[in-house]
Amino acid sequence: MHMSRISKVACKLISEPLPAGWTAAHGTSHKRDECLVFVTTEDGLVGMGEAYHAFSPKVMASIVEEHLADIVVGRDSSEIQLLWEEMFFSAGQLGSAAVAAISGIDIALWDLMGRRLNRPIADLLGGGGVKRIPTYVGCMCLGFQDAKSLREEVRGYVADGFTALKVRGGLNLDADLEAVAVTREAAGSHVDIMIDANSAYSPPESLQLARRLERYNTFWLEDPFDFSVAYHHADMGWLRKNSPVPIASGGNVYTRFNARSLIDAGGVDYLTPDVTKCGGISEGMKIAALASAFNITVAPHTVVGVGTVAGVHYAAALPTHIRGHLEWDASINNPLRDDLCVPALDLAKGSVRVPQGPGLGIALPGPAALERFAFIAGREISMPPRQRRWDPNRPQAAAE
Repeated sequence: MHMSRISKVACKLISEPLPAGWTAAHGTSHKRDECLVFVTTEDGLVGMGEAYHAFSPKVMASIVEEHLADIVVGRDSSEIQLLWEEMFFSAGQLGSAAVAAISGIDIALWDLMGRRLNRPIADLLGGGGVKRIPTYVGCMCLGFQDAKSLREEVRGYVADGFTALKVRGGLNLDADLEAVAVTREAAGSHVDIMIDANSAYSPPESLQLARRLERYNTFWLEDPFDFSVAYHHADMGWLRKNSPVPIASGGNVYTRFNARSLIDAGGVDYLTPDVTKCGGISEGMKIAALASAFNITVAPHTVVGVGTVAGVHYAAALPTHIRGHLEWDASINNPLRDDLCVPALDLAKGSVRVPQGPGLGIALPGPAALERFAFIAGREISMPPRQRRWDPNRPQAAAE
């Protein structure tokens, strides 16, 4: 149909400030950025997606508007798979940034198709019968803080009905262990507890941490060492083989090819793809099919806004036997999701309702909303100089 031909692809960069900052192993965030991608067809219909900004949202927008747009404009918007392949093979020299950019267009194309057919994306993917998705507390929650504050935060989430919590790690081995111990004590034995080390440690340190975490019945240890998310998959295999706790990774997996390398190395028990990074919903489904063949649970990674909504639809379409919990930012300050995405996602007792409206199931943001979240220049995260964690002269926490 000519009316479904793509006439325009454009990005809109938005931000929300974080005046108090939020610190993780890789630095301190002073804002949250989002790179929205809009695909318009000749009849005026618009689909919306999100491309992970990779801490360089202007670069991401440039890839979308100056490279990928030339490939898809004039093409039939329903040819999602064909367009994905052409974008991917035309952008191979641009690496993972191009995959994230493709993700934004892919999500927008699925949103566009859903709006045209008046069906939710989850329904189009075969997950229409799934009404709610279990979630775990993650993202900007359970961060570096004193034991009293952490204990209070944990108890609040448990009271809200969450049954799985992810602690932010990577400060040092002793601090990570203490955070998990406090969380376990406050949450009780019925709650699953994970820890994300944000690639802070060496492989030997990671194994040391894993062994010390076993006593707290830790559900998983996520991305424990440098470059574990994209390289050194053999080291991930070594860690998983020797670790007494399960290993999770995949929030920075780009395409099924990267996921295959990680799986072939035996490096993961839980795969955590993010549809705003991995190649979009289309590629996310291929990663899920790959994981399904190895009975690896898929627990989708999400961060903010539109990407979280897309992640909910993706989770609904996952094969039942590998569908894990969806990451949920339960912090009190996420207006890019709770205010920008209308109607807001329905979270209750630790699970989120799959939106039932056409496409993503949320309205396109108007000028006032976009003006409210005007883009703030500069990097999202201020990163300190990277320490060589594998330096043999660096003091290590005592093994227990």
